[in-house]
Amino acid sequence: MRIVVGLDGSAASLPAHGLVSSVSWPGGTQFLFVHASEGATDWTAMIPGGAWFSDGQSSRSLNELAVLDELAQPLRQRGHPVEIRLEGGPAGQVLRDAAAEFVADLIVVGSRGRGPAASAFLGSVSADLVDHAPCPVLVARAPTVSKILLATDGSDNARAIPFILGRWRAFRGLPIEVLSVAPSPAASTELMVTPWMTPAVNPVPERQAGEQTARHHGFVEELSESLREAGWKATGHVRIGDPADEIVAEARAADCDLIVTGSRGMGDLRRLLTGSVAHDVLLHSRCSVLVMRGHVPARLEERAAVRSVGTALA
Repeated sequence: MRIVVGLDGSAASLPAHGLVSSVSWPGGTQFLFVHASEGATDWTAMIPGGAWFSDGQSSRSLNELAVLDELAQPLRQRGHPVEIRLEGGPAGQVLRDAAAEFVADLIVVGSRGRGPAASAFLGSVSADLVDHAPCPVLVARAPTVSKILLATDGSDNARAIPFILGRWRAFRGLPIEVLSVAPSPAASTELMVTPWMTPAVNPVPERQAGEQTARHHGFVEELSESLREAGWKATGHVRIGDPADEIVAEARAADCDLIVTGSRGMGDLRRLLTGSVAHDVLLHSRCSVLVMRGHVPARLEERAAVRSVGTALA
C-alpha cells in the first residue's frame, strides 16, 4: 500500500496521525507525510510531550521537517518507509497532487469540525478530497477504530469495498455492520441507477417502494456474504428514510467509530444542486469516515505502468 497523510500542525490533524500509527498495515506499506503551508503553523501541539491537546499556542518555534520526522518514527520503527514533504498552496490541491504523484491507495486527513453551516459555505479540505481525490479518502476523527458501519447502495463501487479492504488487510478482525437505506413510500424516487446517491424527486406508489426495500435487503445480504467469505464477521439490515440521516443514526446506535461509504465524485455545481450522501455523512457524523473513490486494481495497474516507465528510463 501507499498512503498519503495530511498533517497541518493543528489539534484536528492529530487523529489522522494517531489512526495511521495504530492500524496494522500490510508489510511494505509506504507513507508520505505532507504539510501544506497556507499560513503560519504551530507544530508544538503535535510533539509528544509538548502540549498535544492544546490549540497549538506556544512560544516555541520548531522546524516543520524535524517535527514531521518525529511523527514518522512510530511507523518507521515498525518497518514502514515514511517520506516527509512540505508544500506551499491550498491543502486540498496539495494533497490531491501528492496522492497522484505518489500513486496512493489512500489519503488520510483530520477533520476541522467547523460544523455543517460553516463547512457548507467555506468548504473544507476533507470535502474537497471527497469530491476530487484520485483514491479513497479517510477522514479521521478518532485515533482508533473498533467497529465499522459499511453503507451500501448496491452500486459497483459498493460491491468492490470488500475486495479493497481485503487488499489493504487493514481493520482485520473488526466487526462490520452492513447497512442499506431504502426510500420511504412518501419520498421514493424513480431514478434507481444508484439507489441512494440521488435525492428524492418524485413520489412513487407504495407497492414500488416495497419492491425497492426488498432490493436493498438484497444489497445488504450480497455485501454481507462477500465480507464473511473474506473473513470478516458481518451482520446487516435495512433502514427506511433519508440515506445520510439513517447512516449517521445507525453509526451512533451501533456504536461504530468508522463509516465506510462511496462517492460519485460530482462537480461542485452539481453537488450544490443535487446534494451528496457522502458529504452529508461527513458533515454530520461524529466518527471517522472512509469514502471509497476508485478501485484498487486500477491503482495497481497505474503503479505498474509508472514502474515500467521508470525501468525503461533507467
